[in-house]
Amino acid sequence: MRKITLGALLLFATGLILVQSCSKSGAGNNGGDKSDNTFDRKALLTNMSANIILPAYTSFQASASALNDAVIAFNSSPDAAKLTAAQNAFTAAYKQWQSTSEFDFGPANQINFRVSVNTYPADLSQISANINSGAYNPGLLANLAAKGLPAIDYLLFGAGADNAAILTQYTTDSHAANRKTYLAALALEIKTSATTVLSSWNGAYKSTFLSADGTDVGSSLGQLVNQLVYDYEIIKNYEIGVPAGVQSMGTVFPQKVQAYYSKTSLQLTLLHIQAMQNLYLGKSAAGDGLGLDDYLAKINAKYSDGKPLNDVIKAQFAAAIAKLQVLTDPLADNIRNNPTAVTAAYTELQKLTVLLKTDMTSSLGILITFGDNDGD
Repeated sequence: MRKITLGALLLFATGLILVQSCSKSGAGNNGGDKSDNTFDRKALLTNMSANIILPAYTSFQASASALNDAVIAFNSSPDAAKLTAAQNAFTAAYKQWQSTSEFDFGPANQINFRVSVNTYPADLSQISANINSGAYNPGLLANLAAKGLPAIDYLLFGAGADNAAILTQYTTDSHAANRKTYLAALALEIKTSATTVLSSWNGAYKSTFLSADGTDVGSSLGQLVNQLVYDYEIIKNYEIGVPAGVQSMGTVFPQKVQAYYSKTSLQLTLLHIQAMQNLYLGKSAAGDGLGLDDYLAKINAKYSDGKPLNDVIKAQFAAAIAKLQVLTDPLADNIRNNPTAVTAAYTELQKLTVLLKTDMTSSLGILITFGDNDGD
């Protein structure tokens, strides 16, 4: 079966004609006064940028820097303690990534940040080839699934049966020096990219983001909503659907879960969807600010049964999270041994996809501008 990666999803999306949401069956049923121009979109964008987006990028850059430092320390004199420290720094960075990946527009989009950081499953053959040859070119398409967090996940957690075996790969193995060089290159690449994106946001881009306060294609709200929906589909399709066989013609691929080797897949998925929920609500450490929920409430958007659309979306977030919380890590083992529960979680995620991608965007008058190819 053709290997499915986030990179492939990006390539498919690039250059496609702008399309509407996956289904227009909900359009016209959502109600809502789209002519109501009294909602303060600039205030919403201000809350999003100051309290959600910038803190996410700041935290990820810090965690990426900490991971890079831990890798440098480990490479200088590999031992069990430094390996554990590098693993812990990696886990912290991967967790923070879950609150960052949905902002892949503007500076992040310009450097293909999301696919560079988190295209999975890792391509073990390409990783081995890079190590054996001692050569690594991050710009090659062949290396898209041989870098970023998934590749480091393998290098720090999957290169041996346990930490003792992993440690030998960096000490006595014939390719130990190449492996350390490769690991260092991957960690530095993530740190450098994170620093570039954060610097752009702290520079001119924040003003650019705030000034584009319409709902048209290219507006900040349009980009934000598109990336919210796109990144949410990554949860549904790639974190759950493909590994569980729901979107792979019934064939399960447990090894294709995110963070397969560190066995933190479910933790990451829960953090990911909770970050999506917070973005929708405008919720951050600073408090409950203006979010998409407030926008839908202001325009009195309705679901097809006449209920407030915002209430329906919030309830479905809760339902999907509850089904995910029934599962346990390693998620791959749940897919093998408890497929009914995994499928139940997918079903609730699918329901939320339609609400976000069709009902919400239709109510807000925002076009979905990425390729609509997932069959929902």
